[in-house]
Amino acid sequence: CAVISPRNVAWGKDIDGILAEIEKANTTFKTMKADITFTRTITLLESTETSQGELCYKKPKRLYMKFYPPRNEVNIVDGKYVWVYHPDEKQVEKYEMAKGRQSSQSMSFFEFGYDESVEEAKKNYKITLIDTKEEGSKQVYILNLKPKDPKSQYSDIKLWVEEGFGLPHRIELGESGGEVVNTIELKNIKLNKSVSDKLFTFDVPRNVEVVEPFK
Repeated sequence: CAVISPRNVAWGKDIDGILAEIEKANTTFKTMKADITFTRTITLLESTETSQGELCYKKPKRLYMKFYPPRNEVNIVDGKYVWVYHPDEKQVEKYEMAKGRQSSQSMSFFEFGYDESVEEAKKNYKITLIDTKEEGSKQVYILNLKPKDPKSQYSDIKLWVEEGFGLPHRIELGESGGEVVNTIELKNIKLNKSVSDKLFTFDVPRNVEVVEPFK
C-alpha cells in the first residue's frame, strides 16, 4: 500500500498529528477491560487458530488475559513474571519478563499504543500511515511500524486506530517475514474502570506443576 497523502487525513494534519492523538489517549488511560480475539496464522502450513477471551490491563505492565475453551488458558503478568496457566494439564509456565522471547509474547501488543510512548516507538520503528478505512460511521487509520533492528521478533506491525478514540483496537504482528501473523482484536473496550491488584497475582493451585523454561 502507498503512504497516504497528508491532505487525505481528516483527524490529524499528518502522521505526526495522528501519533500525537495516540500519545494523548495513551497518557489519559490507566486501566482497560475488553473482549479479545486472538488469531495466529501460519501461512506455509495453511493453519489458522482463533481463540476468544477477555482481558484486563493496568499500567504499568499488569495483565490478566483469559482464553475460553478449547484453548482454556490464563495469562497473568504481575510486573516481574509472566504466568501461563493451563488448567487442563495442571501446569503453569513461569517466565521472568526480562528473559526469553516467549516470556514477552503476552505483553508485546501492549507496547504498541498502550504502554510504550510514541517517542520511544519512533526510536525503534519507522512509522507510516498506509491506509484509511470506514468501519460503519467511523474512520479508521492503519499504521505500519517497521522495526529498525533487523533482529526484532516482529518483522512487520500494523495498528488499526479509530478516529476520536486514539488507541489501537486491532494489531497485527508479523513474524518470520510474514510467514506467521498474530492478530489481536479488542471489542467492548472500557477504560479507567476500578481494577483490584489481586487480579494480577497468581497463586499456584494445589497439585499444579510449575515449569520455568529459561531457568
